[in-house]
Amino acid sequence: MMYREIPDEFWNAVEPLLAPFRRTKSGGSPPLDFRLIVNGIFYVLKTGCQWSMLPRCYGSKSTVHEHFQRWVHAGVWAELFRRYAQAYQDLKGVQWDWQAMDGTLVQAPVRGQTRCLAAEGLGPNPTDRGRSGSKLHLHVDQHGIPLGIALVGANVHDSRLVSPTLVLDILPRPTPNAAHPQHLCLDKGFDYARVDAEVVGHGYLPHIRRIGEEKTMRGGTTQPARRWVVERTIAWLKGFRAIRTRYCCRATNYLAMIHLACALILSRKLAAA
Repeated sequence: MMYREIPDEFWNAVEPLLAPFRRTKSGGSPPLDFRLIVNGIFYVLKTGCQWSMLPRCYGSKSTVHEHFQRWVHAGVWAELFRRYAQAYQDLKGVQWDWQAMDGTLVQAPVRGQTRCLAAEGLGPNPTDRGRSGSKLHLHVDQHGIPLGIALVGANVHDSRLVSPTLVLDILPRPTPNAAHPQHLCLDKGFDYARVDAEVVGHGYLPHIRRIGEEKTMRGGTTQPARRWVVERTIAWLKGFRAIRTRYCCRATNYLAMIHLACALILSRKLAAA
């Protein structure tokens, strides 16, 4: 029995990207329906199960995984994320005035790794007794819409990831000006003079929670906290169990799952409009 099918609207967005991969030669066993394969990938994304535990109703596990790998290398899921972000921009508009950025640690008990490999986004987790882990670093708009995602080892400090994350934004950022300034909200982990300079260098007005700063200033006025939107987006992503704990050895595969999850989040936002 199937867990759940992807909505028709989502399939209509995916199908054109998969058209170049359809078999053109006859012969051999009948090919699996691509929508069935995408449903199988969605099952793995949502449940976090191993590929070997994929229910038979989705077809051969090796066939589903092979197609997933082909589509990852072709950049299908990153392009799907970009298209959904562009559709959101066209229909609702990305809110660039107030943006936020933060990171989250995920366990990465990947097999076959005798050491942590920075090239694969792995590193010793300082909060988990040095075990293998990864960090997702997100850049979101005023409403928590994901714009850029960086994958690094768990031992990389958040304060080192401002520029690397902005470079990975899926949409071109409009140039800020005096009439439309852009604010970037960061937590105490970014409280360094070099981060202030870096943020200003990117054209932002920095709003960094200072270490030791009181939550409220008696008799003073403060801007409302806007960092919570990135925390909510992180919670949305961790609702997909294949993201909550990383079992993918290759960073490209894990990032593909994240891009697919972001596309699903954006599709739900558009459907609710």
